[in-house]
Amino acid sequence: MKKQKKSLIQLILFLFAITTAKSQDLNLKIMSFNIQQPFGTNWDNRKSNVASIFNVTQADVIGTQEAVNYQRDYIAQQTGYAWYGIARDGGDNGEGSWIFYKADKYSLDSSNSGSFWMSTTPNIPSRFEGDYNRICTYVHLIEKSSGKSFYIFNSHFPTPDLPNARLKSAKLLTEKIANRAIKTDPVYVTGDFNSTEGDAVTIWMKNGSDNAIKFRDTYRDVYPTGNVNTGFGTKFDYIYCPTDSKYTSLTSWVITNPVASDHYPIAATVRYNNSTTPPIPVTQVIPGKIEAENYSNSFGIQLENTTDIGQGQNVGYLDLNDWLEYKVDVASASKYTFDLRYASNSESGKINVLIDGVYYQSTDLPITNGWQTWQTITKNIDLPAGLHTIKIEVVKGGFNLNWFNFSSQTTSGLSIPGKIEAENYSMTFGTQLENTTDTGGGQNVGYFDVNDILEYNVTVSNTGNYNFDIRIASLEKSGRLNLLVDNNYQKSIDLPITGGWQNWQTSSTTVNLTQGNHKLKFEIVKDGFNLNWFNFSNNVTSKTSSSKNIVMEESDSNTFYPNPAKDFIYFNNEYDWIVYSNAGSKVLSGRSQLVNVSSLNSGIYIVEFNGKRKKLLIN
Repeated sequence: MKKQKKSLIQLILFLFAITTAKSQDLNLKIMSFNIQQPFGTNWDNRKSNVASIFNVTQADVIGTQEAVNYQRDYIAQQTGYAWYGIARDGGDNGEGSWIFYKADKYSLDSSNSGSFWMSTTPNIPSRFEGDYNRICTYVHLIEKSSGKSFYIFNSHFPTPDLPNARLKSAKLLTEKIANRAIKTDPVYVTGDFNSTEGDAVTIWMKNGSDNAIKFRDTYRDVYPTGNVNTGFGTKFDYIYCPTDSKYTSLTSWVITNPVASDHYPIAATVRYNNSTTPPIPVTQVIPGKIEAENYSNSFGIQLENTTDIGQGQNVGYLDLNDWLEYKVDVASASKYTFDLRYASNSESGKINVLIDGVYYQSTDLPITNGWQTWQTITKNIDLPAGLHTIKIEVVKGGFNLNWFNFSSQTTSGLSIPGKIEAENYSMTFGTQLENTTDTGGGQNVGYFDVNDILEYNVTVSNTGNYNFDIRIASLEKSGRLNLLVDNNYQKSIDLPITGGWQNWQTSSTTVNLTQGNHKLKFEIVKDGFNLNWFNFSNNVTSKTSSSKNIVMEESDSNTFYPNPAKDFIYFNNEYDWIVYSNAGSKVLSGRSQLVNVSSLNSGIYIVEFNGKRKKLLIN
């Protein structure tokens, strides 16, 4: 039955390919632009710069955030762009996530366009948390000259002090995209996500285990490394596309002149490959995990949704002589453990593995008793270093494939299970070492700031859950770090206050690790702590010692960001505020949502607002 279905679909696709103009590539210029609300922000003097950016950039589609109705109308009048959307409080009330597009080039498919709110009641004005409703607007546009169509989803996420609401918003957004009416049409996402590149929400958008799509940042497609600032000294603004190899990012840039908002607009030229020409393959890194659907070339297969752990898609409808190819970059010549995740209903399967077209080995795949009953089979494979093509040939069909994982059997890093001294990192950014008075002496890592990094090369002896103990000290505020393995987000870890820079305490959680060599990374999300060591152990039973559990995040919606700051701080609302020096002298005051602190010297200050007093570090 599966085979008949595949043959019919292939015939339909063939006939479609020779009778439609949509086989051509779709080329777009997209921009994301937080216009900034007009109240107390000098709109009259900056609005001409906003219009100039629209007119000079000439993007096909612009996703905007924060503008109210008369800002929207001014932009449309001065630029000739058409717009679509409603405001976050309904109708024209409040800010909107308006989408502007070239009406002379594109037709709006209103039946497949709309808006929804970031909340548990997405069909009415509402919110997960915070002081404001949050809305996402999406359009389905059709290019008049070719009939090619595509989606743009545009949103403004809750502020950085609401991480749970932002993560819920990301998951709702992805769910809506996955369930769009015309799933075969390409989709791009614009927005002010209020999430830095190291933030858990950004990491989830790219690699979340329960993210059925997984997105690429088009800017990082073009510039994989280096600093980028779209406002407030960080990156909150993104243009995303799915990780599908049919999406190519050609150029990307941030528009810093003229200055028209407290955000800089970000733009990208992108291509979606609709043609039969094979897309530029994405190179997979070994050691590492390769999703089966991320092939560079294939014959005779189809994709389908999977219910396996992590969900996403699997490769199915595999018959004799079907094949998949993967472009890989092998870090070093070594014997690797090759894990293959597969499922079969009622008959066993078999594959051949070829490297650069040369036969290497065969692997039998026993029956698992269900198309979504998954099992991992493990083999050994010798791989040479460098760029290669791995080909999977189907010798006997009747199975599905979900992923492959390659882990080196050569020990090259710090051993897990085992204790790792924090100072034994392979790479760091922004940290310093100091002598510790903790038991055992030696040194600890300290002077952490937000976005600092520690990396460790580790070798994991066996796949499984590990107890993870971390030894920390903090003076007066809790910290937080993100744990990544091979640049894939694992979890966020909250660290308690211990009452002193050398008052040491061990906190515990659990981490799942796979066998082999890995790069373990700590990204600092909240600073204010020292780190002495961490330990991985096999025993995952509950601890009864004096070790304390990792604390949950404190809930406080009255805050500002960034902190530390250099030029500006941004409140989650408009407040009367006063900035005091550390000696208690008033140095700044006013009422606004954005505060210019560029005149302050480096040091510690106190910010008083809304009945609260919080420390501010100027660097």
